[in-house]
Amino acid sequence: MRTLKYNIGLGLMLLFIGLFSACKQDVESALDLNADVDILSFKVGTAIGTIDQQKGSISVLVPAGTDLSALAPVIELSSEARVSPASGLAQNFSFSSTTPVTYRVYNGNLYNTYQVTVKEIKAEITAFRIGDRSGLIDQQNKQIKIYLPLGTDLKSLTPSVEFTSGASIAPGLGGFVNLSSPVKYTLTYMGQTFQYTITAILGEEPKQVLTIYNGETVVPHFDGLGVSGVDSPYANPKTKGTNTTPFCASFIRDAETGAGWHGGALWNANKVNINPAAYNRFSIMVLKDVEGDVQLEIQSDGEQNKDWLRARYVKAHVGEWQELIFEIPAGRTANINNILVMPHEHPNGQPVVFPTQRMYWDELKALPKE
Repeated sequence: MRTLKYNIGLGLMLLFIGLFSACKQDVESALDLNADVDILSFKVGTAIGTIDQQKGSISVLVPAGTDLSALAPVIELSSEARVSPASGLAQNFSFSSTTPVTYRVYNGNLYNTYQVTVKEIKAEITAFRIGDRSGLIDQQNKQIKIYLPLGTDLKSLTPSVEFTSGASIAPGLGGFVNLSSPVKYTLTYMGQTFQYTITAILGEEPKQVLTIYNGETVVPHFDGLGVSGVDSPYANPKTKGTNTTPFCASFIRDAETGAGWHGGALWNANKVNINPAAYNRFSIMVLKDVEGDVQLEIQSDGEQNKDWLRARYVKAHVGEWQELIFEIPAGRTANINNILVMPHEHPNGQPVVFPTQRMYWDELKALPKE
């Protein structure tokens, strides 16, 4: 009897081992751990992307002037793989330099993820100097103005020019330039050309608009006041209209009544230094879903010499960008070091009840006295 039990037990054990081995082989045969999940090529028009398989990143440089908001890449994969978003499906790459577009390749049981950025080919003049004078560069309109002392001979000048590495420039560097009339400088880079108009003006340089924040090239950190934090740069939700730039500052304004300040502050490491003898106004773009006053609080170091400036965000502009102008008190003499931005000054419920919502500001500038 004992021998029979032993034989039965041994048989059951062998059967179990056989079943386990068979199941294991079935599972292993169902798992394909060698499937190809690489993007083999990534093209936007005629521009071929640079693929870093190790980092899972793809970068594409497209011709200047390309509309990045609706590009349909052509993606090459292995025969059995698929990608999401699909090849040929239009995507918005306008903000990909800060927030890459994610592509994921699937094949069998495996997948691979790529972060894709698309940028325009760009070459810029970043500095233009003659002696100790620096030119004022308008990158958007590709214009440079340089103010030179009265009596300067404009027909025989030797500018110092800084520009994008890898580009070539004409006129070449080191020679004399006649700036008695505007001169064209041309940058050539990756098959693209970029032309600047240089204008020399005799006399003292007037005070220029001082950009304090613009979301792209001037992006100091805003400390959150009465909010969890200020998001910056944040994608501009309304790029058609008054404010077409891609990024801004934003935060969530809660619906709590009487909660004091809601907004952002530039101070400490991000403080400014503005002399009210030279600048008498601020301008700022605001976008929100409720009308009401917007407030700027200006202070000197140590939160001293406070002034509160207000301007009205009107009902007609609700849901749109509105440029607001704030007058600095005429009698103020103390320098301005801290700027606090409060997009909605009224306690909630005044003048209208509104729910928790996201608000936006952009293009904060100090304007010189006229």
